[in-house]
Amino acid sequence: MIAVVTGGTRGIGLGVAQCLLNRGYTVAITYRGDETAAQKARQHLDRFLRRGESILLLKGNVGDPSAVADHYRRVHEELGPVDILINNAGIMLKKSLEEISTLEWDETIRVNLSSVFYWTSKVIPEMKKRNFGRIVNIASIAARGGGVVGPHYAASKAGILGFTKFAAKELGRFGITVNAVAPGFIEDAGVFVNWSSTEKASLLERMVVPRLGLVADVVRAVEYLLDSPFVTGVALDVNGGTFMI
Repeated sequence: MIAVVTGGTRGIGLGVAQCLLNRGYTVAITYRGDETAAQKARQHLDRFLRRGESILLLKGNVGDPSAVADHYRRVHEELGPVDILINNAGIMLKKSLEEISTLEWDETIRVNLSSVFYWTSKVIPEMKKRNFGRIVNIASIAARGGGVVGPHYAASKAGILGFTKFAAKELGRFGITVNAVAPGFIEDAGVFVNWSSTEKASLLERMVVPRLGLVADVVRAVEYLLDSPFVTGVALDVNGGTFMI
């Protein structure tokens, strides 16, 4: 089976890509332009490949529909029709409502939200033909509670939840499930990797469990959604009980 993970060279995307390889999938991952991160990801993932297989690395901005079209063409030509799509790519520029510029707002929406539409619209025709598909969109606790990154990020992730529900309703009869995972504070991914111990301690005050989240927690949620043919249109919250505070 063929899987695509957008933003797959670090954090949650890298963790999901590793999981998919362990499950026997052939995997393509996209990245925006950080060649150092891409090569580190390749070296890491190569350890999980079966003999004769390789990772397809696709460089380009998922917020650019022409780049997505080119990526999809390469996946289809070099690997085959996509069975699994993980829409994970995102940017997390921490800015307040008064600090965020129009350009930063637009870019965040393109990369975090529009890319979900660009990729999904490419893969669903083949999925419908085969009456099978799994699409998992990585949202965020910010979609419901605002979060700590900024209004641009919260709006982009809230949009993912609406898109997920509509796509699930439209595609379910074709055997395609569309779900979201909404992580809370994941300390080994995104902006939280560079946060100080003091900043991370402030996040712990919002939780009912005694630690921050890990990429592995999100990966387990993704696996559940990939395995279930009866769960669709949901947003699986992975946040350590933050909603209860």
